Amino acid sequence: MDEFVIYSLLGAIVLMLSVRKLSTAVKLLAFQSLILTILSLTLAIQTNTKGLYVTAVLTLFIKTLMIPYILHYTIEKINIKRHLEPFVSRQMSLSIAIGLIIVSYYVTSQLTLPGSESGMKEYLPASVAIIFLGSFIMIVHRKAIMQGIGLITIENGLFLLTISMFTGMPLVVELGIMFEMLIMVVIIGILSFRIHSTFQSLSTDHLKKLRG
Repeated sequence: MDEFVIYSLLGAIVLMLSVRKLSTAVKLLAFQSLILTILSLTLAIQTNTKGLYVTAVLTLFIKTLMIPYILHYTIEKINIKRHLEPFVSRQMSLSIAIGLIIVSYYVTSQLTLPGSESGMKEYLPASVAIIFLGSFIMIVHRKAIMQGIGLITIENGLFLLTISMFTGMPLVVELGIMFEMLIMVVIIGILSFRIHSTFQSLSTDHLKKLRG
């Protein structure tokens, strides 16, 4: 189970760096969230933690269904047909992604942390790698929606870290984070509409023209 979750999450993010369509990237983001939903439910059953059941439901409805739906709606409404426009080539992106994963595993292997839970040992390097990869997605892509996907990927890494090491966060905090993410995606959708209607493009580079 641990290996399936780790390989699925990292594989989905690496694929995200090589796809050419925004709609495919959104589907991979939904797949990430689905895997985290399954992990939350599995940990809830294993540890009998009621809060994790609520976390699994929130992750399913907000991060797996609602957020991808809003992003897909934005893409369809704007009628985006062009391919993604990263700053670096796909080959270079994949090389850097693999390098970041290796660095994550190396750095976390040097850490001395209290406790010896297998979940912590298994998921800590994967969590750090997902955070690094999400940051990399935000850096190399020009489109506002793709940068939003990178930000959500970072949150997925933090989410994996908390549910595997600390058996989740307090429910109030979890609700707040989910609500903020939903609002953030709505804002990204509105911002994408405005950028596209003004510049006929989703590239955030055009925002530099607004400076006085």
